[in-house]
Amino acid sequence: MMMETVISRSLRLMFSGSAALIGAGLLAQPVFAQETPGMQRVEITGSSIKRVDAETSLPVQIVSKADIERTGAASTEELLQSIAAFSSAGGTSNATGAGTSTGGLSSISLRGLGSTRTLVLVNGRRLAAFAGSDGASVNVNVIPLAAIERVEVLKDGASGVYGSDAVAGVVNFILSKHTDGVEITGGYGSPSESGGGQKSKASITGGYNTDKLNLVVSGSYEKEKALFGRDRDYASTSTKLPYYNGTATGLGNIQGSFTPGKGPDTGFSSGGSGYGNPLAIGDQCGTIKMGTLQNGAKGSPYCYYDSGPDVGLTPDRELFNLTSNLTYQLNDQHQLFADVLYSQSKVTQTYQASPARASFFETDGEFAKQGVDAALLLYPNNPAYQSIAVPYLQSQGYTSLIGKPLSITSRVFDFGPRQNVDTAKQARVVVGAKGTVGTVDYEVALTHNESKLNSAVTTGYFSQVGYAKIINSSNWNPWAAGGVQTGALADQLKGAAFSGDFLSAKSTSDSFDAKISGDFWTIAGITPVYALGVQSRKENYTTNPGAAYQSGDISGLGGSVVPIDRDRTVNSAFGELSVPLTKSLEANLSVRDDHYDDVGNSANWKGNVRWQPVKSLVLRASYGTGFRAPSLVDLWTPQTLGTSEQFNDPATKQTGLQVNALSGGNPNLKPEKSKQYSFGAVWQPASTASIGVDFFNINIRDILATPSAQEVVSRFRAGDAAYAGLVTLNGNDIVSIKQTLANTGNANVQGLDLFANWKDNFSFGKLEANLNGTYMDTFDQTSPGGDISHKVGTIVDGAGNPVIGAQNGGVILRWKHQLAGTWSKGPWSTTLVQNYRSGYQVGHDLNDNKVFISSEATYDANVAWRGIKNLTLALGVKNLFNKQPDPIGTAVTNQFQSGYDINQYDPRGRFVYVTAGYKFK
Repeated sequence: MMMETVISRSLRLMFSGSAALIGAGLLAQPVFAQETPGMQRVEITGSSIKRVDAETSLPVQIVSKADIERTGAASTEELLQSIAAFSSAGGTSNATGAGTSTGGLSSISLRGLGSTRTLVLVNGRRLAAFAGSDGASVNVNVIPLAAIERVEVLKDGASGVYGSDAVAGVVNFILSKHTDGVEITGGYGSPSESGGGQKSKASITGGYNTDKLNLVVSGSYEKEKALFGRDRDYASTSTKLPYYNGTATGLGNIQGSFTPGKGPDTGFSSGGSGYGNPLAIGDQCGTIKMGTLQNGAKGSPYCYYDSGPDVGLTPDRELFNLTSNLTYQLNDQHQLFADVLYSQSKVTQTYQASPARASFFETDGEFAKQGVDAALLLYPNNPAYQSIAVPYLQSQGYTSLIGKPLSITSRVFDFGPRQNVDTAKQARVVVGAKGTVGTVDYEVALTHNESKLNSAVTTGYFSQVGYAKIINSSNWNPWAAGGVQTGALADQLKGAAFSGDFLSAKSTSDSFDAKISGDFWTIAGITPVYALGVQSRKENYTTNPGAAYQSGDISGLGGSVVPIDRDRTVNSAFGELSVPLTKSLEANLSVRDDHYDDVGNSANWKGNVRWQPVKSLVLRASYGTGFRAPSLVDLWTPQTLGTSEQFNDPATKQTGLQVNALSGGNPNLKPEKSKQYSFGAVWQPASTASIGVDFFNINIRDILATPSAQEVVSRFRAGDAAYAGLVTLNGNDIVSIKQTLANTGNANVQGLDLFANWKDNFSFGKLEANLNGTYMDTFDQTSPGGDISHKVGTIVDGAGNPVIGAQNGGVILRWKHQLAGTWSKGPWSTTLVQNYRSGYQVGHDLNDNKVFISSEATYDANVAWRGIKNLTLALGVKNLFNKQPDPIGTAVTNQFQSGYDINQYDPRGRFVYVTAGYKFK
């Protein structure tokens, strides 16, 4: 009997033989088919053993192709965001990547444990880690929606079956392997508000089938236009009192006096504000594109840069995907197969001009090499010094500075806004064979995976030493109109501009896997089922920064980066045994040993049981161990000095600060270890309804993490001994921090997954209702110093400091659900979806009052018509009532965008879309 890697008929067995579809992508849990002659056994995510269709002892959620269509999702990322078990914490989305160096990565995070602890598979096999990322996260947008047959989400640890990374669970994308004819689809969507954010997509899928051959080829193209802070009122300024005020590095602030050839004098302010700004006295900050602070804002009389209008909320993005699946039946017992996946994306991000000040230059070794002072200096013989600086210093009582060279901060508008272009390519080829020899099923395969990233800049970047050399030898005006130098000086500055490629990265994985499965001898009416397998994988990770990037001299690129070229081999063996103890009770045990040639061995196991005391009820439970090996990036990224992300200093009350930061990998890292258990029940009280609940608990020790700048500073200021050596002060000003990767502590996570589904036929049509939600009871993380952060429903502790691990980029919601209702009759169907999340705390405002984001429900609607054979037309709206976000600060969430939580809110707001598809047969 041939083993399939798909759950061929399992969906049709649900709810008395009809498809248990849900309205918006969340499928019911399996019900309870009993094995009868002729029923086919298949392989389900989470196990290597074949089982009767719809039979499972694990919490596997399934999203079908019909569900995908009804979500109106324009990308795989959008589809997965609708699943309650996925969290913004630990993942990366198209929006959260804006303004940062993600290269266009879109990754997913189960339970908020991070994308590096969520294993992503395509047709049951791994994808290469996205090049340029953490070396372990997978870009889910390389998987085209048009090619997906369904998605299987195992919401339970599975290291005993799959090895590293499956700590939180597994997401398995099953691609279409059978189709007739050619199907063409297209779609367009746009926010109802003006600005960018429009999306368009098109796809074509074709199949060719004979008695022996099945071939499916699918290609798709997507395009999305950028959206900026200036396009949305709530994001158009980085100052909103009393919630937050932006203090990003501005143009024309005086840091203090500076002795050429030596350095800063006593009293120098490395933080960038220092002795104020002449333009602030006359309320003229706005004349140089600076945000004039509102009355009462901390930091007056300085001019700070209002970055809000210039920050990208979503980037420009183009994506092309191609997939192909081929099977060839040699005979009734043996089959050859192959699948190919190729993806190419181009992400263009445009955001604010680069900052420049002495503390940023201090880490640039080119200044010392070329004998240039690491500051932007205004000399006494400069006309602007005499006409602007001297009267200002006299009026403020800073007469001791007069006659000395002054160090001035700058927001360098001379080169325009920064623009990055990241081009990513991903390819995977699988060839193999499977079949049956006697009573034993077998499968063998070879897989080649690779991911490439090329990063380039077009505008807004410059050589720091080149810029300083020109400025320091000229009569520049720090307070020039519009913040831009003019005349011959402007022409000279063009020579310091930098554009072109600055980084290429490549991640590859070549693997071989083989497994067999079958039945043991029947003893006393019990027939155990087994599976045995081996895998061998060779991983390589390479980065090649350009010479300018290696020097650390290009403003805005974050400091020096050196090349990496590392590889390793992973060899694994695994086994699984399923024993039907009685007709209603089944026990399963899986064991796996993985050997990494750089971090050693890890043996893990998992046991689970399934009991069906009556036909309508299934009880299940599991217990297992897991691990996550440090990636090649984690281990071997060199430690370099660059610029931190923005943070607030609770001691000095300065916000939006950036300082020197030491970051990088650590060759002494050890693997994370985990233990997890779950138990639950699925009840089908009637043929039209089912209800299920699963409890889960996960404990992880020796967590690998890089602390955020805000976490380092806040924990240091709070007196946490574990952070005492991570901050360097000049007086009471922070001048540098350490953000290197480490095994940072432990985590305990527990909660409930719930679902309820109902459907029935009436004279007026078919009705369906589906609820799928996740309740998080506990998410506690312990620092190396023993402090415990209780993270559910908040990203800050009681004092307003970010909780440990806040750098994961999102909050752990107490409750999240999707409730969908669908009506269908004849050619018409319509779906209404409620997306609900509970409220949470986001910090304190400037008056030290707690700030909360309220609970929120948004609604999506979709109407489809199939009145002409082979034609489908659909009209949909996301965020039907154009729900606007609550205000939030910027520092605690490590985001450049202002005014809203980018991890929870889609800045497109109400989004209207149309789709059309036609199938030629």
